[in-house]
Amino acid sequence: MPSKVTDQTAFRPHIVRILRTEGSLETEDMLLELEMAMEDELRERDRQPTPTGEVRWHQSARSERKAMIDAGLMAGGKPGVWELTAAGRAVDY
Repeated sequence: MPSKVTDQTAFRPHIVRILRTEGSLETEDMLLELEMAMEDELRERDRQPTPTGEVRWHQSARSERKAMIDAGLMAGGKPGVWELTAAGRAVDY
């Protein structure tokens, strides 16, 4: 049975493509760009709040950002700023 939520790894190619174009974005702007890019992929449950009140897919996207920072694909030095490293820009998506 398919998952009722979009897997966080599905966000990575979109994040890379958006940041290749935009350079860097603050979280709020990044989430707006992702919502437009993934409009047809996000499921109903993705759009519902988590127990903490955050929209579920926002939490997934932020978790993928952390995974990308841990993998050296995204710069982590500026809280709230999404920016690819050279390795992140070189990923083939």
